[in-house]
Amino acid sequence: MSSEPVVNLAPSTAATRRSLLRVGVLGGTGTVLLGAGGVGTGIAQAASAAQATPAASAGAPALQGLFTQPDLDFDTLFAFGGTGYGSAEFGELVTAVNAINAAGASYQTYYDTFLPLATRLDRQAGAELAAGHRVSARALYLRAASYYDLCLYFIFGTTARASEAGAYAAMQRCWDLFCQLSDSPFEPVRIPYEGSYLPGYLLRSDERARRRPTVILNNGQDAQNVRMWAFGAAAALERGYNVLIFEGPGQGSMLFERQAFLRPDWEKVITPVVDYLRDRPEVDRDRIVLSGSSLGGELVVRAAAFEHRLAAVVADPGFLSLWVSWQALEKEITSVFEHGLSKQEINALWQQKFVPALSETQRFDLVKAAEPYARDALLAGRAGTVFDDLYGLGTTLMRFTVADVAARVSTPTLVTVYDDDELVTPAAGQGAQVYRLLHADKQIVTFTEAEGAQEHCAPMAPRIRNEVVYDWLDGVL
Repeated sequence: MSSEPVVNLAPSTAATRRSLLRVGVLGGTGTVLLGAGGVGTGIAQAASAAQATPAASAGAPALQGLFTQPDLDFDTLFAFGGTGYGSAEFGELVTAVNAINAAGASYQTYYDTFLPLATRLDRQAGAELAAGHRVSARALYLRAASYYDLCLYFIFGTTARASEAGAYAAMQRCWDLFCQLSDSPFEPVRIPYEGSYLPGYLLRSDERARRRPTVILNNGQDAQNVRMWAFGAAAALERGYNVLIFEGPGQGSMLFERQAFLRPDWEKVITPVVDYLRDRPEVDRDRIVLSGSSLGGELVVRAAAFEHRLAAVVADPGFLSLWVSWQALEKEITSVFEHGLSKQEINALWQQKFVPALSETQRFDLVKAAEPYARDALLAGRAGTVFDDLYGLGTTLMRFTVADVAARVSTPTLVTVYDDDELVTPAAGQGAQVYRLLHADKQIVTFTEAEGAQEHCAPMAPRIRNEVVYDWLDGVL
């Protein structure tokens, strides 16, 4: 890994595995349709601009041999990465991958393969628990939760799409049972929030009555509690930290069951979390850390600009702006916002020209990417359709930026960058910009392909990522 910031603001043209909107989601077809007839003068100008924008090129996957469909590859790599922490079993994954390919890799065959595996382990865990085999039951529930999570992510591409909330509930039930069976206290908590609560878990390495440094693991756009076990929680417990895993608006049950959506003013979420932790007798009030994963890398910097009671912040990765990534990845779609069109004109262009050109896979990509931000996207995904309000989505995404607030952060901050990061685009440029804007004590680290820690959030190398993050935190605290 490198600790020297490298600034390169040229947009990436690599193919994405699971993007905010996937690269080239319209392929070459969208640009042709945009010029096929106008629905107003302003829309015709936007269509002309879109035609002038070359389509992003599709590159080969960095890891060959899983699936030909890149987003299936990417999500499965996280499961492989979790094997070192027990959240998946290598042989189970290899067997599932082979079965999916034999059936013809698709969202449906992926779901149809991992769902029976998750269900079988879930039932086996119950039998082991009934027989008094607590350790085996705990391990099985963890893996079942992980495999249910794989099903959940791709459910909009299947015939089970309307059962999204139920798929989340199955995953969450297994995660909860894993926590209940822990030898150390893994406590379900409710954090007071705007007249209601945020659900979460406070994990402690033992039951000794002492105040410890505590890491808030702030998830991103579409990972679940079980993913955070390998990507931060287990490593923190090994080092004697407490861990708080929580679900904010747009995440987990807040999204799937309560239909609360991501908000850009994330300090309104984190300040209640900090308030809650400072009242806990197990927490050292002066050593509360906020670590954000994926989109969480943007959310935590935004929060730390206003919440100054934190001891350290980890932006993993450094993420300047959602809209910058969308502009790099989806030039045709975002270009319609550049010509002063009204909400009505943008939505008419979207509904009449873009949406009819989408394939089934492209519809999945778009709706899944938009789901945490808008109710119509969530409901469209469950119905097998595409949301109508592109204007509302775009103007919401534009608000997710730290460009105007990063300089206010007074907390020591670690910024990470990943080689071949196809979600934070351009990766080196966004991370370096966040780093440059910070006036607090800071460090920037790049995880590299040479060490197997490339791609967004190092799906294949959580231990490498965790070692760097927690060694830095040990030094700061």
